[in-house]
Amino acid sequence: MKIVNVMNFVRAVEPREYDIGLLLDFYKDSGVIDPNAGEGLEGAEREAARINEGRKALLETTRRQLQVAIETEVPTTFLLQYDALCDEKYVQMLKNAPDYIEVGLWYEIVKEMADDAGLEYKSKMGWTWDWHIEPGFSMSYVQGDREKLAATAMRKFKEVFGHYPKTVGSWLIDTYTINYMADNYELDAFCICRDEVNTDAYTLIGGYFNQGYYPSRNNMFTPARSEKMRVKVPVLRLLGPDPLHNYDSFKYVSHENRDIPVFTMECATDREPDYKFVDWYYKNTFTTEDMGFSYTQIGQENSFGMFDIPEFVRMRIERAKQIPGVEFMTMGDTGRAIKEKYGFKTPVSANVVLDNWDTPDLQCAYYNCENYVANLFRCDSKLFIRALYLFDEKVYDHYYEKTCKTFDAVYENQPVVDTVRDKSGVDTAWYIDCEAKGFVTKKLSDTELKVTSGNARVLFSEEGIEICGSEGLSFNATAHVADMTVGEGSLEFRYANRAYSVKIDTGMLSFDGTIVKITPEDGKIRLSFQVEK
Repeated sequence: MKIVNVMNFVRAVEPREYDIGLLLDFYKDSGVIDPNAGEGLEGAEREAARINEGRKALLETTRRQLQVAIETEVPTTFLLQYDALCDEKYVQMLKNAPDYIEVGLWYEIVKEMADDAGLEYKSKMGWTWDWHIEPGFSMSYVQGDREKLAATAMRKFKEVFGHYPKTVGSWLIDTYTINYMADNYELDAFCICRDEVNTDAYTLIGGYFNQGYYPSRNNMFTPARSEKMRVKVPVLRLLGPDPLHNYDSFKYVSHENRDIPVFTMECATDREPDYKFVDWYYKNTFTTEDMGFSYTQIGQENSFGMFDIPEFVRMRIERAKQIPGVEFMTMGDTGRAIKEKYGFKTPVSANVVLDNWDTPDLQCAYYNCENYVANLFRCDSKLFIRALYLFDEKVYDHYYEKTCKTFDAVYENQPVVDTVRDKSGVDTAWYIDCEAKGFVTKKLSDTELKVTSGNARVLFSEEGIEICGSEGLSFNATAHVADMTVGEGSLEFRYANRAYSVKIDTGMLSFDGTIVKITPEDGKIRLSFQVEK
C-alpha cells in the first residue's frame, strides 16, 4: 500500500494578533474581509473586530481547500475543531461536499467545548481557543473531565452530522482519552503529530516513524505487542517529516538552507513554491523499499491560510499523482485498509532515503516494528545508528493518571541511542566500523530489511539487528540520555524507572570506561532487545 492522506483541519477562530494580521493582509484584496478592521477602535473592541474578520478569512481558506479537493477529485479529510463544528457555515459547506470528502473531529479543547461539558476553560490569555497544553489539550484535565470532554465532542458531532466521526486527530491526544474513544465509539483512525522536540507546547520523540501503528492501552505513543494491551484503532503520524533532517534539524543542512523553518511536507514553509523538495520526498517515500506499506499526510490547518495553502496542497496532489502506485485515501479509509490487510498487528515498515535534496552526501533507513524503531544513517564514508528506541507496552504515558501542568507535554519511548538528546554534546552515535558506501536495500521477508553499505550488511528484523562484514561496532558510553551500565554480554539501561537491555547474542563486548566496542564473532554481530517484564 502506498497511501497519501489529504487532511486539512479546521479552526473557526484565530485569536493571535500576529496571525490575524497575516491573514487579513493575505485576503485584503479579496473582498472577503475588511482589511481596515479595528482601525479607530481601541482595546477589546479593536481585538473583537479583527478576530471577526479573521473568522471570515479562516472560512475562505477552508472553502478554497474544499474547492481544490473537488477540482482534483481526490478523497480528502476535513477534521473540524469544536468551534467549527458549532458554526453553521462550515457545517453546511461540508454537508454539501461530494461523498469522497470525509468529515471528522479535530480534538483540541476550545471554550465552547469546555462550556458544553460543564468545565472551566482556564486560558491565561483570555482566548476561546488557546494552543497551550492547559487548557488546549486533553492531558491537562483529570480523567473524569477527559471523559466529559470526549463525550461532549462526540455528541455534538452526531447531533450535527447524524453519525459519529470515524477519524479523530490532534497534535496530541492523551492515552486515557484514546482508550475511552476507542472503547465507546466505532473509530477507524487516530492521527497525531510527527516526532519533534519542544515545538509549540509538546515533545514527541522516539515514536514509530511517520507510518501507522496500533498503540498500547498504557501509552498512545507506544506500539502494543500483545493482544491484551492493543487499542484496535491505528494511529497515523502527521505532516510528512523529512527522514534525513526532521530528526536533528540543521546538523547536516547546507548553509544556504538554514532558513527553512521546518523539515516536513507542511505547506507553511519558506520553500514554496518549490517542486524539488516535494518530488524528492515522494520519490524517497514511495519508490524506495518500504516493506509493503508507505504513508504520508499532506494538508494544513486553515489558520495558516496566509501561506496560500490551498494552492500548495494542489501542487502536492498533482505531484503525487505522477508517482506510480500511489493511492489517495481519506484517513478513515486508511485505518480500515490497515485493519483489512494487517489485522490488528502493527505492520513492519521502512523509510529508506537514497539521496539528499540538499548538498551533503547523506542516506538513511528507518526500520519500524512493534518492538523498536531504528535509524541507520550514512554521512560521507561514516555509517552509524543515530537513533534507537525500544517500545515497552507496559510503560504508562506521563499523564495517564496525573494532569500535565508544564509548558511542554512529553511523549517518549525507551532510548538506547539518541544523538539529539544525549548529554554534553558528546557524539554518542553507534558507529559501524567499515568503509561506508551508497546503500543497497532489500526486503528479505515481510519483517526483514537488509541494508548493504560497502562491505557492511545490516539486517533489521523484529527480533533485533545483525551486522556483518564490519570491523565492529563502537560508541561513547559516557553521555547517553538513559543510565547505562556494561554487563557481561549485555548493555543494561534504565530510564523513567524502567529497566531494559541490549543483549549481545553474537560478538565480543569490551569497555574501557569511555568507549564500548563490540567485535564480531565469525564475521557477525547480533543484537537483541529486552524490556522489563
